[in-house]
Amino acid sequence: MNVLLISAKADHPSGGIAVWTEHYLTGCKEIENFSCDLVNVAMNGRRAVCATAKRSLKDEFFRTRGIIEQLNERLKHGSYDVAHLNTSIGAFGIIRDYFIARKVAKRGIPVILHFHCDVPKWDTNYITRHFLKRILRICKMEYVLCESSRQYLREVYGVESTKIPNFVDEDLIAPSKVIREHIRNVMFTGRVSVSKGAVEIFEVAKHFPDITFILAGEVSKEIALRKHSDNIVFAGVQEHKTVISDLDAADLFLFPSHTEGFSLALAEAMARGLPAVASDVGANAEMLEDQGGIVVAVGDIPAIKAAVMQLDDSDIREKMSLWNLKKVKEQYGTKQVMRILIRSYENVTEKVTNDTL
Repeated sequence: MNVLLISAKADHPSGGIAVWTEHYLTGCKEIENFSCDLVNVAMNGRRAVCATAKRSLKDEFFRTRGIIEQLNERLKHGSYDVAHLNTSIGAFGIIRDYFIARKVAKRGIPVILHFHCDVPKWDTNYITRHFLKRILRICKMEYVLCESSRQYLREVYGVESTKIPNFVDEDLIAPSKVIREHIRNVMFTGRVSVSKGAVEIFEVAKHFPDITFILAGEVSKEIALRKHSDNIVFAGVQEHKTVISDLDAADLFLFPSHTEGFSLALAEAMARGLPAVASDVGANAEMLEDQGGIVVAVGDIPAIKAAVMQLDDSDIREKMSLWNLKKVKEQYGTKQVMRILIRSYENVTEKVTNDTL
């Protein structure tokens, strides 16, 4: 099986598609009779340093030109069974992804489109809808991260997609978790911003002065200017091993994000045996299944407070911890997800072959 992977790769990935790409390329090396060539679509210029920086047309021009050069080189010298195209369907990105998919499909290579977002949250304007409709006509299969995306593609575009979880490194999965009698440390990882639920964390923290709320990640300007209680700790951007150590020292993971696809932050917390309180967005509820934590509505501060109080019971947290460790090991490990992808690739190539007979 020869795969053309069109995805973002960074030297020091901190999240999102770039981390997925690292897991994928690592997983490929352990599979017999499997090869993968990469077309790197990573951002450059100012946005490569800070993803929230203002988009530069000059940077995007050189980025797109570099992508096309890589793609032409791969198509000239490589032979591929399938092309795996990762997209987050931004208004500018979906246009570029459409032309990439069309170019690859013209070479007779079946294209698989992988949505790394909660599709209905991003499919919000005419440009996105127009090019998304066109790219879906080209692709032979679609992958999504969560049920809301799957239902949306079916209802709006008449497309049946396949849910594929994100990877968790098997070496990251803890053998067990030490459960303390009471909650003393609550952990959040990710960008500390309004859209990730930082305001809700601030409000909840006021009601639990004996609990330390540790927020690890880049702090947005709007949050940095807000007043907060003394039990809020900004840990900043950390090395991954430090984040894991902080997760191990925590008693609960709090993740009240307003939008997600399949959260790697939540998956890694589960992999360290942490029970979680998470908002009902993206795949959060599907990941926890009311067994590994408590799911609340977006922005529901009273519900978050009640969940923290309920999970102060160490017996409940211990059961959730064991459940999370088991689920991640059985469903989200790199080897397990790679096996799912390989079977899917084989189904696509078999269908294409049958359609041409």
